[in-house]
Amino acid sequence: MLGLGTVVLSWSLMHTVFGLRYAHAFYGDSDQPGESRHAGGLVFPGERMPDYFDFAYFSFVIGMTCQVSDVQITSHPMRRLTLLQSVLAFGFNTIILALLINTVSGFLGTNLIQASHDH
Repeated sequence: MLGLGTVVLSWSLMHTVFGLRYAHAFYGDSDQPGESRHAGGLVFPGERMPDYFDFAYFSFVIGMTCQVSDVQITSHPMRRLTLLQSVLAFGFNTIILALLINTVSGFLGTNLIQASHDH
């Protein structure tokens, strides 16, 4: 159970940190000389400015599906950050799936061998 909890918390932490990073990149200063506005880079549906839950939503959707949903990426730095998260999430999810398959097949293999010895 400790291992499962660690995996779930690690997965959640990774996407929470990326959500905070998206917020920092979005509300940071623009790289354009002479401009004192937010850098932006994401277009969320609706009229209001995005909050942390919007960035968490964006981050967790990428973490679960490795794609964006209704949020548009409009800047190169934000696109690079999204690509980094997508690749890391894909690798993390693939490793977790492989470990799960290995554990289940090992458990089933042990039970099948034990059942064949009982007969």
